[in-house]
Amino acid sequence: MPDASLDTNILRITRTFDATRERVFDAWAKQEHFVQWMCPPGVEVTVCEIDVRPGGAWRVGGRHDGGGRVFASSGKYVEVKRPERLVFTWAHHADGDFAKPRGHETTVRIELRALGNKTELSLIHGPFVDTPSMGNHNAGWTGSFDKLEVFLRRPA
Repeated sequence: MPDASLDTNILRITRTFDATRERVFDAWAKQEHFVQWMCPPGVEVTVCEIDVRPGGAWRVGGRHDGGGRVFASSGKYVEVKRPERLVFTWAHHADGDFAKPRGHETTVRIELRALGNKTELSLIHGPFVDTPSMGNHNAGWTGSFDKLEVFLRRPA
């Protein structure tokens, strides 16, 4: 039986973007777009590989704050339903090294709902092992979505 305390450590964020659902989906599904907005400000992405298909792998790595702490995260796509849904696993590698074991695995679910020429994005991410981890990811996604908003304002 799962630990019921984990059920409260699920992050939920809803945000509306001034772009079509197809454009928002492409921002997640095209590597050359994804690398431009994934990770919050102050994070330099040095590795970005995505294979957006069921069973496909993804990995993102880089440095925080001008080269201090390093990170390496990876997972697999579980569901890809263009242009409305992406579901993928997420875990960080020990010491920011892809060769090291992955830690606690969570699941990210992205739902895209068309609102005319705008898109409502709903993210559900978790369950996290604790509230601080959930808070860190909340800050990360919020910063990433700020960058996604800027990216989507550019001409397609």
